[in-house]
Amino acid sequence: MLDVLIKSLTFVIIIIIGYILKKLKVVKKEDANLLATIIMNITLPCALLTSANGIELSPLIFILILIGIVSNIFMIGIGFVVSRKENNCLKATYMLNASGYNIGNFTLAFIQSFFPGLGVVYLCSFDIGNALMGLGITYAMASHVASGENQFKIGDLLKKLFSSIPFDVYILIFILAIFKITIPAPILSMASTIGAGNSFLAMLMIGILLELKISSEETKNVIKVLSVRIIGTLILSVMTYFLLPIPMLAKQILIMSYFAPLSTVSAVFSRKVGYVGDLPAVANSLSIIIGVVCMTVLLMLFI
Repeated sequence: MLDVLIKSLTFVIIIIIGYILKKLKVVKKEDANLLATIIMNITLPCALLTSANGIELSPLIFILILIGIVSNIFMIGIGFVVSRKENNCLKATYMLNASGYNIGNFTLAFIQSFFPGLGVVYLCSFDIGNALMGLGITYAMASHVASGENQFKIGDLLKKLFSSIPFDVYILIFILAIFKITIPAPILSMASTIGAGNSFLAMLMIGILLELKISSEETKNVIKVLSVRIIGTLILSVMTYFLLPIPMLAKQILIMSYFAPLSTVSAVFSRKVGYVGDLPAVANSLSIIIGVVCMTVLLMLFI
Protein backbone atom coordinates (compact mmCIF):
# COMPACT_ATOMS: atom_id res chain seq x y z
CA MET A 1 0.00 0.00 0.00
CA LEU A 2 2.84 2.41 0.82
CA ASP A 3 4.40 1.70 -2.57
CA VAL A 4 1.11 2.55 -4.28
CA LEU A 5 0.82 5.83 -2.41
CA ILE A 6 4.44 6.80 -3.13
CA LYS A 7 4.17 6.13 -6.87
CA SER A 8 0.76 7.79 -7.14
CA LEU A 9 2.12 10.78 -5.21
CA THR A 10 5.02 10.93 -7.66
CA PHE A 11 2.59 11.28 -10.55
CA VAL A 12 0.66 13.96 -8.67
CA ILE A 13 3.88 15.87 -7.92
CA ILE A 14 4.85 15.82 -11.61
CA ILE A 15 1.41 17.20 -12.50
CA ILE A 16 1.79 19.92 -9.84
CA ILE A 17 5.27 20.78 -11.19
CA GLY A 18 3.80 21.27 -14.66
CA TYR A 19 1.01 23.44 -13.27
CA ILE A 20 3.42 25.57 -11.19
CA LEU A 21 5.77 26.03 -14.15
CA LYS A 22 2.83 27.35 -16.15
CA LYS A 23 1.74 29.71 -13.37
CA LEU A 24 5.33 30.99 -12.98
CA LYS A 25 5.37 31.54 -16.77
CA VAL A 26 8.42 29.32 -17.15
CA VAL A 27 6.34 27.52 -19.74
CA LYS A 28 3.17 28.49 -21.54
CA LYS A 29 0.01 26.46 -21.94
CA GLU A 30 0.78 26.32 -25.65
CA ASP A 31 4.02 24.47 -24.85
CA ALA A 32 1.88 21.47 -23.97
CA ASN A 33 1.24 21.12 -27.70
CA LEU A 34 4.94 20.36 -28.23
CA LEU A 35 4.92 17.80 -25.42
CA ALA A 36 1.75 16.25 -26.86
CA THR A 37 3.44 15.96 -30.25
CA ILE A 38 6.50 14.28 -28.71
CA ILE A 39 4.34 11.94 -26.64
CA MET A 40 1.93 10.93 -29.42
CA ASN A 41 4.60 10.49 -32.08
CA ILE A 42 7.67 9.28 -30.17
CA THR A 43 7.51 8.22 -26.51
CA LEU A 44 4.01 6.68 -26.46
CA PRO A 45 4.56 4.55 -29.59
CA CYS A 46 7.88 3.34 -28.15
CA ALA A 47 6.28 2.56 -24.79
CA LEU A 48 3.49 0.61 -26.49
CA LEU A 49 5.95 -1.26 -28.72
CA THR A 50 8.07 -2.23 -25.73
CA SER A 51 5.21 -3.22 -23.45
CA ALA A 52 3.17 -5.22 -25.97
CA ASN A 53 6.07 -6.95 -27.73
CA GLY A 54 5.50 -10.68 -27.97
CA ILE A 55 1.76 -10.44 -27.33
CA GLU A 56 -0.04 -13.70 -28.10
CA LEU A 57 -3.46 -13.47 -29.65
CA SER A 58 -6.23 -15.23 -27.80
CA PRO A 59 -10.01 -14.97 -27.58
CA LEU A 60 -9.51 -12.75 -24.51
CA ILE A 61 -7.56 -10.18 -26.54
CA PHE A 62 -10.41 -9.88 -29.04
CA ILE A 63 -12.92 -9.66 -26.19
CA LEU A 64 -11.00 -6.76 -24.63
CA ILE A 65 -10.83 -4.95 -28.00
CA LEU A 66 -14.60 -5.39 -28.36
CA ILE A 67 -15.13 -4.08 -24.81
CA GLY A 68 -13.10 -0.99 -25.73
CA ILE A 69 -15.55 -0.34 -28.56
CA VAL A 70 -18.73 -1.23 -26.67
CA SER A 71 -17.86 0.84 -23.58
CA ASN A 72 -17.40 3.91 -25.77
CA ILE A 73 -20.70 3.31 -27.55
CA PHE A 74 -22.39 2.89 -24.17
CA MET A 75 -21.02 6.24 -22.92
CA ILE A 76 -21.88 8.00 -26.21
CA GLY A 77 -25.43 6.75 -25.81
CA ILE A 78 -25.71 8.06 -22.24
CA GLY A 79 -24.26 11.43 -23.31
CA PHE A 80 -26.78 11.65 -26.14
CA VAL A 81 -29.76 10.76 -23.94
CA VAL A 82 -28.80 13.20 -21.15
CA SER A 83 -28.41 16.06 -23.66
CA ARG A 84 -31.38 15.17 -25.87
CA LYS A 85 -33.14 18.48 -25.10
CA GLU A 86 -30.07 20.60 -25.90
CA ASN A 87 -29.13 22.09 -29.28
CA ASN A 88 -27.32 19.84 -31.76
CA CYS A 89 -23.89 21.39 -31.14
CA LEU A 90 -24.06 20.89 -27.37
CA LYS A 91 -25.52 17.42 -27.86
CA ALA A 92 -22.51 16.47 -30.00
CA THR A 93 -20.18 17.94 -27.37
CA TYR A 94 -21.76 15.79 -24.66
CA MET A 95 -21.24 12.71 -26.84
CA LEU A 96 -17.56 13.56 -27.32
CA ASN A 97 -16.84 14.34 -23.67
CA ALA A 98 -18.93 11.61 -22.07
CA SER A 99 -16.99 8.94 -23.96
CA GLY A 100 -13.32 8.23 -24.65
CA TYR A 101 -10.56 7.26 -22.25
CA ASN A 102 -7.12 8.83 -21.86
CA ILE A 103 -5.20 5.56 -21.80
CA GLY A 104 -1.86 6.43 -23.42
CA ASN A 105 -1.22 9.66 -21.54
CA PHE A 106 -2.64 8.60 -18.17
CA THR A 107 -3.67 5.03 -17.37
CA LEU A 108 -0.66 3.47 -19.10
CA ALA A 109 1.67 5.27 -16.69
CA PHE A 110 -0.01 3.55 -13.72
CA ILE A 111 -0.29 0.13 -15.37
CA GLN A 112 3.37 0.20 -16.45
CA SER A 113 4.39 0.79 -12.84
CA PHE A 114 2.09 -1.69 -11.08
CA PHE A 115 1.04 -4.30 -13.68
CA PRO A 116 3.90 -4.63 -16.19
CA GLY A 117 3.74 -7.39 -18.76
CA LEU A 118 0.33 -9.02 -19.03
CA GLY A 119 -1.45 -6.04 -17.45
CA VAL A 120 -0.10 -3.75 -20.17
CA VAL A 121 -1.11 -6.26 -22.84
CA TYR A 122 -4.69 -6.26 -21.53
CA LEU A 123 -4.66 -2.44 -21.38
CA CYS A 124 -3.36 -2.13 -24.94
CA SER A 125 -6.01 -4.55 -26.17
CA PHE A 126 -8.76 -2.44 -24.60
CA ASP A 127 -7.16 0.71 -26.03
CA ILE A 128 -7.25 -0.63 -29.59
CA GLY A 129 -11.04 -0.53 -29.40
CA ASN A 130 -10.95 2.74 -27.48
CA ALA A 131 -8.64 4.32 -30.08
CA LEU A 132 -10.77 3.05 -32.95
CA MET A 133 -13.71 4.95 -31.46
CA GLY A 134 -11.96 7.99 -29.99
CA LEU A 135 -9.72 8.78 -32.95
CA GLY A 136 -12.44 8.72 -35.56
CA ILE A 137 -15.79 6.97 -35.17
CA THR A 138 -17.02 8.99 -32.17
CA TYR A 139 -16.12 12.24 -33.95
CA ALA A 140 -17.94 11.07 -37.08
CA MET A 141 -21.05 10.29 -35.01
CA ALA A 142 -20.88 13.62 -33.16
CA SER A 143 -20.37 15.54 -36.42
CA HIS A 144 -23.41 13.80 -37.82
CA VAL A 145 -25.50 14.92 -34.83
CA ALA A 146 -24.14 18.48 -34.91
CA SER A 147 -24.69 19.01 -38.63
CA GLY A 148 -27.82 16.97 -39.19
CA GLU A 149 -26.20 15.34 -42.24
CA ASN A 150 -27.05 11.74 -43.00
CA GLN A 151 -23.79 10.34 -44.37
CA PHE A 152 -20.42 9.34 -42.97
CA LYS A 153 -17.30 9.75 -45.06
CA ILE A 154 -15.49 6.44 -44.62
CA GLY A 155 -12.38 7.77 -46.36
CA ASP A 156 -12.00 10.65 -43.88
CA LEU A 157 -12.55 8.26 -40.98
CA LEU A 158 -9.84 5.87 -42.15
CA LYS A 159 -7.47 8.76 -42.81
CA LYS A 160 -7.93 10.04 -39.23
CA LEU A 161 -7.34 6.59 -37.78
CA PHE A 162 -4.22 5.70 -39.74
CA SER A 163 -2.68 9.17 -39.36
CA SER A 164 -2.45 8.41 -35.62
CA ILE A 165 0.97 6.84 -34.94
CA PRO A 166 -0.14 5.12 -31.69
CA PHE A 167 -3.00 3.50 -33.62
CA ASP A 168 -0.56 2.44 -36.36
CA VAL A 169 1.67 0.90 -33.67
CA TYR A 170 -1.31 -1.05 -32.34
CA ILE A 171 -1.96 -2.37 -35.86
CA LEU A 172 1.73 -3.29 -36.21
CA ILE A 173 1.68 -5.13 -32.86
CA PHE A 174 -1.47 -6.94 -33.97
CA ILE A 175 0.11 -8.01 -37.28
CA LEU A 176 3.31 -9.16 -35.55
CA ALA A 177 1.20 -11.17 -33.12
CA ILE A 178 -0.70 -12.86 -35.95
CA PHE A 179 2.53 -14.05 -37.58
CA LYS A 180 4.24 -14.62 -34.20
CA ILE A 181 7.11 -12.26 -35.04
CA THR A 182 9.16 -10.69 -32.23
CA ILE A 183 10.92 -7.34 -32.48
CA PRO A 184 14.75 -7.56 -32.78
CA ALA A 185 16.54 -6.93 -29.46
CA PRO A 186 18.48 -3.79 -30.62
CA ILE A 187 15.28 -2.08 -31.79
CA LEU A 188 13.49 -3.11 -28.63
CA SER A 189 16.32 -1.72 -26.49
CA MET A 190 16.15 1.67 -28.22
CA ALA A 191 12.35 1.75 -27.98
CA SER A 192 12.54 0.86 -24.28
CA THR A 193 14.92 3.74 -23.53
CA ILE A 194 12.77 6.26 -25.39
CA GLY A 195 9.49 4.89 -24.04
CA ALA A 196 10.74 5.12 -20.45
CA GLY A 197 10.20 8.89 -20.57
CA ASN A 198 6.54 8.59 -21.56
CA SER A 199 5.05 8.59 -18.06
CA PHE A 200 6.98 11.69 -16.96
CA LEU A 201 6.20 13.68 -20.11
CA ALA A 202 2.53 12.66 -20.03
CA MET A 203 2.04 13.78 -16.41
CA LEU A 204 4.00 17.00 -17.01
CA MET A 205 1.83 17.78 -20.02
CA ILE A 206 -1.32 17.17 -17.96
CA GLY A 207 -0.06 19.65 -15.35
CA ILE A 208 0.60 22.29 -17.98
CA LEU A 209 -2.85 21.75 -19.50
CA LEU A 210 -4.60 21.75 -16.12
CA GLU A 211 -7.18 24.55 -16.16
CA LEU A 212 -9.72 25.16 -13.40
CA LYS A 213 -11.16 28.50 -14.50
CA ILE A 214 -14.80 28.27 -15.50
CA SER A 215 -17.57 30.64 -16.44
CA SER A 216 -20.79 30.44 -14.44
CA GLU A 217 -22.93 29.42 -17.42
CA GLU A 218 -20.73 26.39 -18.07
CA THR A 219 -20.87 25.05 -14.52
CA LYS A 220 -24.08 23.08 -15.11
CA ASN A 221 -22.73 21.45 -18.27
CA VAL A 222 -19.44 20.48 -16.62
CA ILE A 223 -21.26 18.92 -13.66
CA LYS A 224 -23.58 17.00 -15.99
CA VAL A 225 -20.76 15.66 -18.16
CA LEU A 226 -18.68 14.53 -15.18
CA SER A 227 -21.77 13.02 -13.53
CA VAL A 228 -22.52 11.09 -16.72
CA ARG A 229 -18.96 9.73 -16.79
CA ILE A 230 -18.98 8.76 -13.12
CA ILE A 231 -22.38 7.03 -13.29
CA GLY A 232 -21.50 5.31 -16.56
CA THR A 233 -18.14 4.21 -15.15
CA LEU A 234 -19.76 2.72 -12.06
CA ILE A 235 -22.28 0.80 -14.19
CA LEU A 236 -19.54 -0.55 -16.48
CA SER A 237 -17.34 -1.45 -13.51
CA VAL A 238 -20.10 -3.40 -11.73
CA MET A 239 -21.04 -5.24 -14.93
CA THR A 240 -17.38 -6.05 -15.65
CA TYR A 241 -16.64 -7.31 -12.17
CA PHE A 242 -19.74 -9.45 -11.67
CA LEU A 243 -20.80 -10.50 -15.17
CA LEU A 244 -17.76 -10.92 -17.42
CA PRO A 245 -16.21 -14.44 -17.39
CA ILE A 246 -12.61 -13.21 -17.77
CA PRO A 247 -9.50 -13.41 -15.51
CA MET A 248 -9.45 -11.15 -12.45
CA LEU A 249 -6.42 -9.21 -13.72
CA ALA A 250 -8.29 -8.38 -16.93
CA LYS A 251 -11.27 -7.19 -14.87
CA GLN A 252 -8.99 -4.96 -12.77
CA ILE A 253 -7.34 -3.44 -15.85
CA LEU A 254 -10.73 -2.73 -17.44
CA ILE A 255 -12.08 -1.07 -14.31
CA MET A 256 -8.99 1.16 -14.04
CA SER A 257 -9.41 2.03 -17.72
CA TYR A 258 -13.01 3.12 -17.16
CA PHE A 259 -11.82 5.57 -14.50
CA ALA A 260 -9.37 7.25 -16.89
CA PRO A 261 -9.83 10.99 -17.56
CA LEU A 262 -11.40 12.37 -20.70
CA SER A 263 -9.54 11.72 -23.91
CA THR A 264 -7.08 14.47 -24.84
CA VAL A 265 -8.71 14.79 -28.27
CA SER A 266 -12.18 15.48 -26.87
CA ALA A 267 -11.53 19.22 -26.64
CA VAL A 268 -10.15 19.32 -30.19
CA PHE A 269 -13.12 17.47 -31.63
CA SER A 270 -15.52 19.61 -29.59
CA ARG A 271 -14.11 22.66 -31.37
CA LYS A 272 -14.50 20.94 -34.72
CA VAL A 273 -18.22 20.35 -34.18
CA GLY A 274 -18.63 24.07 -33.45
CA TYR A 275 -18.49 24.29 -29.63
CA VAL A 276 -16.47 27.26 -28.33
CA GLY A 277 -17.23 27.22 -24.59
CA ASP A 278 -15.09 26.17 -21.60
CA LEU A 279 -16.83 22.82 -21.02
CA PRO A 280 -14.25 20.49 -22.68
CA ALA A 281 -11.15 22.07 -21.11
CA VAL A 282 -12.57 22.36 -17.61
CA ALA A 283 -14.20 18.91 -17.65
CA ASN A 284 -10.92 17.42 -18.85
CA SER A 285 -8.92 19.13 -16.09
CA LEU A 286 -11.32 18.06 -13.35
CA SER A 287 -11.47 14.51 -14.72
CA ILE A 288 -7.67 14.31 -14.33
CA ILE A 289 -7.93 15.19 -10.62
CA ILE A 290 -10.78 12.68 -10.17
CA GLY A 291 -8.80 10.11 -12.14
CA VAL A 292 -5.69 10.41 -9.95
CA VAL A 293 -7.75 9.95 -6.78
CA CYS A 294 -9.75 7.03 -8.19
CA MET A 295 -6.67 5.32 -9.63
CA THR A 296 -4.88 5.52 -6.27
CA VAL A 297 -7.89 4.04 -4.45
CA LEU A 298 -8.26 1.25 -7.03
CA LEU A 299 -4.57 0.36 -6.83
CA MET A 300 -4.82 0.13 -3.05
CA LEU A 301 -7.77 -2.25 -3.48
CA PHE A 302 -6.22 -4.37 -6.23
CA ILE A 303 -2.65 -4.75 -5.01
